[in-house]
Amino acid sequence: MKKFLKIRLVAALLLLSAGSYASEGDFSFKLKKVNEKSITFFVDKAQVINVSIYGAGDEILFDQKINAVKASNKTFDLNAFPEGNYTMKLVTESTLAEYKIQIKSGKAIVSESTIEELIQPVLTSNEGVITLSLDNADKGPVEVSILGEYSDPLYAEVFEGDSKLVKKFNIARIDLDELTFIIKSGKQEFTKIVQLR
Repeated sequence: MKKFLKIRLVAALLLLSAGSYASEGDFSFKLKKVNEKSITFFVDKAQVINVSIYGAGDEILFDQKINAVKASNKTFDLNAFPEGNYTMKLVTESTLAEYKIQIKSGKAIVSESTIEELIQPVLTSNEGVITLSLDNADKGPVEVSILGEYSDPLYAEVFEGDSKLVKKFNIARIDLDELTFIIKSGKQEFTKIVQLR
């Protein structure tokens, strides 16, 4: 009978561990232990991930860039955080995963994640023309702004509707060293400085 109870206990622990593991496309996230204030996530391939933890008032409490060179685990100890509600964001080149964390009675309780695909504008320069290509914008408006070297506005336009956008800019006669492109789609903003010389 004791042997049967041990087998049931091991099976229950394995099910509990499997239930707290969620695969999220570019990376995976797993709560290490229910009775500890630590969070472990698994990165399944080489990539750069920015990890941020925000307080209840959206202030950044922790920010770290991880350059994963292979599949690996990363653990964050939240013992320094007082009881309360937090948000953890994991951002790769193409994906944002957001988790709500509640620290209560010495335990970290983690919500299901929300996953969002990030906009990925491509800027190419060829013979005095910069081409902006955007294939995965929200279906709503896309705002494109260009600033000069001293943040002076040079161009601003809002494009409606399509999630695919291609726009060419003739820069052959511009006497500047760099331009800053700002592309906004939905709640996302992408900024890139293009060196002209």
